[in-house]
Amino acid sequence: MSGRLNCKRSGQESCHTKAAERASIQRIWAFPTAPAHANWFRCSELHSIDNRQYSLLHHPARMMCELVSENNWKLLQAINHPIRREILELLKGKKALSFNELSRCIAVGNHGRLGFHLRALAELVEHESSTNKYRLSDAGWMAVGLIKDVQFVVERIKQGKLGAKINYVRNLVLGDHSLLLFDTEVFKREISFSFLKEGLAKHQAAFYIVSESKLDLENRQAEKYGISFNQIHRGAFTILSSEELYLRKGKAQAKIIIANWLALLKEKQTAGFEGLCVASELNSFFENAKSKELLTYERVLAQQFPPNVCAICLYRTHTLDEKQLVQLTKSHDHLITRQFVWKKNTRA
Repeated sequence: MSGRLNCKRSGQESCHTKAAERASIQRIWAFPTAPAHANWFRCSELHSIDNRQYSLLHHPARMMCELVSENNWKLLQAINHPIRREILELLKGKKALSFNELSRCIAVGNHGRLGFHLRALAELVEHESSTNKYRLSDAGWMAVGLIKDVQFVVERIKQGKLGAKINYVRNLVLGDHSLLLFDTEVFKREISFSFLKEGLAKHQAAFYIVSESKLDLENRQAEKYGISFNQIHRGAFTILSSEELYLRKGKAQAKIIIANWLALLKEKQTAGFEGLCVASELNSFFENAKSKELLTYERVLAQQFPPNVCAICLYRTHTLDEKQLVQLTKSHDHLITRQFVWKKNTRA
């Protein structure tokens, strides 16, 4: 009986230890985690990845655990501080350095702090008494290789996640209404122009809506991302001011905005296009104190979204409070962020 009890306790301790290890790895390497949301379910972000790549994208901490065996867990703990990793990198390049040489190369503040980190690296860094210098031990060279492997996987994960988002928006179809939360202009453009170029390839008229102050810049960026002058000249691609489209005469009326979109749709269909693909910034509503009107517009648009339009609404993350975000997710079929992609659960 006591044997079974001890085994059970041992198993519980092992589970707790592994969970703590995964949490520690996530903390060390700053992996994002996706928040839970009752009305959304995680969808397959890439249509062409195998299960192993999918696991890498969605469980990076698990992948880090796979890189480090049980025997090497202490190794990862030893290199979980940037100063220690910097020490290892310096010794890798210089082969051997004295305490004072290390102190001059690394901004640690005082000798005591450097000594503390060197003691933590005792199994990875050897001190030669004859030369009074530090050099990498065999385990230290292993640690340098591990750091390189981890950094490579982290970079691949970042690239894969962006590729996943790009592939996802390229597979959106007419009738889809999506919400993109962006933290940088670069991320917004990567997603928006990939989406708009795919719409152009499907013979849809593309509209990119940005604030008035960005029109010239975004015209140059469009060319950089592969939108040709010919596509602009023949009306296939258009950049519009969000203030002009949404806030005419300082007013933001949902019915008028939607009527304008329907007029543009009819115009482009008459010209021979299959429909519209739209990437639209809406932060001008906030800049003009029209957040209430914005939520009304999004809600009304969701109720009568045109079947010949595919749209991504672009919002800078920090402009939304929790209540606004909840209301906006209810008005869209898809939610796209840097960390994850979700699709509304239509079965709910």
